[in-house]
Amino acid sequence: MLILASTSPRRITILKKFGYQFRVEEPHSSETINCIEDCANVAEDKAKSIKNGGTVLACDTIVVLGSKILGKPSSYTEAEAYLKELSGKWHEVYTGYAIINGDYLIKSLVNTKVKFHKITAIEIGFILKFDNPLDKAGAYGVQEFAGLFVEKIEGPYYNVVGIPMEHIYWDLKKIGIYPSSIPTKPSI
Repeated sequence: MLILASTSPRRITILKKFGYQFRVEEPHSSETINCIEDCANVAEDKAKSIKNGGTVLACDTIVVLGSKILGKPSSYTEAEAYLKELSGKWHEVYTGYAIINGDYLIKSLVNTKVKFHKITAIEIGFILKFDNPLDKAGAYGVQEFAGLFVEKIEGPYYNVVGIPMEHIYWDLKKIGIYPSSIPTKPSI
């Protein structure tokens, strides 16, 4: 049984989209990030906090602008400040993930580069109004309204969403976990 150690609606939706059967458990660990590598360590701690057996998948995502780490903003004021800083610039999204199956551990850190268009105060207001910036690293979700302002992505798209399926699929395959509901080709 695959267990997702996350209550993130985005991670749940993506795993379902790819046909995985899993259950969701809320992890109990600190999300303190002091450096980029901490993403993978936090993901491992989240995975280890689940004690109900099975194969556990956990992720943690940050946005990095220059040398500054932008985690989840603590207020709308901070979210607005993050979006102003990201406007017109390249930044990097890092997701650390861990898969634990008994004593077997796979831990990885995935990087994607993202460039925002120059966005106005009105456009930042749209993101603050229509997205929930407080539950997302960097105050934005590429799959939501803010995605309109992404000019370029270099690297795995799903990493920017917070669950790098382009890598996780292959690691789950190594331990024999596959999607269980494969879509069928529609008849024409």
